[in-house]
Amino acid sequence: MSTVRARVWQFRLERNIQVVATVVGQGSLAVSLARLLHINAMACDIRKVLDYRTRQLEVRLLLSYLGAARSKALQLDHLAFAASSRHIRGFVSECSGLGVLTAAGEAIFAWKHGAHDLHNFDALPRQMLWQYDAKGVRPDLLFHLPTGPVAGEARGRYRRAKNILPKMPLSTQKDRLRELANWSAVHGDHSYFMSWLYIGPNGVAVDIFLPANPRWDTDLNTAAFEVDVEEQDDAQEWRFPLEEDLPTWQRQRQPPAPRRSMPDNPDVPFLRDTMPSVAPGPPLPLDMLEDAAQEQAAMVIDELFRSAPEAGPDAALAGIPVRGTWAPADQLGDARYEVLLGVLAAPAGTRVNVRERLARAEGLFDVCLDGRLLTVVRPVTARRPEWTQLERVVLAAR
Repeated sequence: MSTVRARVWQFRLERNIQVVATVVGQGSLAVSLARLLHINAMACDIRKVLDYRTRQLEVRLLLSYLGAARSKALQLDHLAFAASSRHIRGFVSECSGLGVLTAAGEAIFAWKHGAHDLHNFDALPRQMLWQYDAKGVRPDLLFHLPTGPVAGEARGRYRRAKNILPKMPLSTQKDRLRELANWSAVHGDHSYFMSWLYIGPNGVAVDIFLPANPRWDTDLNTAAFEVDVEEQDDAQEWRFPLEEDLPTWQRQRQPPAPRRSMPDNPDVPFLRDTMPSVAPGPPLPLDMLEDAAQEQAAMVIDELFRSAPEAGPDAALAGIPVRGTWAPADQLGDARYEVLLGVLAAPAGTRVNVRERLARAEGLFDVCLDGRLLTVVRPVTARRPEWTQLERVVLAAR
């Protein structure tokens, strides 16, 4: 298990003209390398060709750039990153951001993989498409919680600055928060949050932004990071106008949007001033959405299972065959890690929680089992875990 430095912000609209964001927590956020790779392996569109080899290649490439220091802090091979092409840098930063967004969801909302559904907005089940606009601004992930869905936006950016966490808001952060707030308003004040990952020569860190809402009254001391607001040196509060003047070339291309009045309510995020008049589709019963989610997940995993290579006669968890092979993360030279992307023929029963899983693994490897997808990361200096050992770590009553 690795960690990244994290700040949690809550923001609100003040006097209907200015956004005020305040730090409500700071510390170390736990991020599983196996879980980070796992989320990106599942971020595939069932309308396109699915192939095990491409999933494996992508997790190998991502793991070649990322790793954990002796202090357990997540690290980027920034020299290789700086020398890489723009589209490779974008792949690494965005995939890292997606994994850290999931870790933030686990910490703040007590979202649990395996217990609560998770969807990528680019691959929603057909029945959910009525709920969300197919065009325009969209978040990245949809977390399904007992209290309702929460949309998550993941951004990852390279940052050269000595201070990995900025002291002032970036213009791109402000723009994206405005866009997400408008998206929320169009979809019936849909709950959302945003994580903004910074990676660079001085480490990996993340800012997490939550609209002010009673739903977020989380005791951050019980989350996956330590709260330490008083001792931080960074700005405690960010303030910026609801709207900023656009550059001349943008003013010429974009006609002025009609203004809409808003109540001066600190619990309502800044939004609606440029809302299109589009209403979301009729809500569907929860059981129908859950059935659709399970159907889509089964289609994805079936295709990955068919395209995965045989792993050997002993490759099984709880007697269930597993396909997939170990592969080194050696795209940038000698590998520090080896990764197994395994696909089970069927679900393998009850899984243990993350704390129990870490205790059972004893630091020898990092493993994630979600549905029928198994992801294992091990240092090349450690022995490959046996299938019976993996079974004891991830499954209950073993």
